[in-house]
Amino acid sequence: MKVLVVHRQKEVADQVRQALSSTEPYIRFFTSGLDGLLQAKVQEFDLIVCGTDLPVITGFELVRSLRNSSVNANTAVVFLADEPDVRAEHLNKALKVAGTLTTRDMSEQLPVIVGEYFPH
Repeated sequence: MKVLVVHRQKEVADQVRQALSSTEPYIRFFTSGLDGLLQAKVQEFDLIVCGTDLPVITGFELVRSLRNSSVNANTAVVFLADEPDVRAEHLNKALKVAGTLTTRDMSEQLPVIVGEYFPH
């Protein structure tokens, strides 16, 4: 499974790798929203795990751009936020996001979401 992780903290890429260890993920990691967007415009991924608060462009802007025109227009996206944000739920639905997790719940909840989108 090819996974794009875009987050401010490198540790998150390691947490994603551990949470998805049963799928033997190949992970590309970027700390900047712009760098993640540029990579996602040219390389296809099975899953994108993206922080909402990123340098240069936000996670929401990154996904909006991907949904409009890229090889990842239909790729499953999981947002990571420090705290739950009910105000962003409408935007998440509009962007067809698979789910939004807090970073502390990611190790437990990410495999559940991936299991729903990629059944064995």
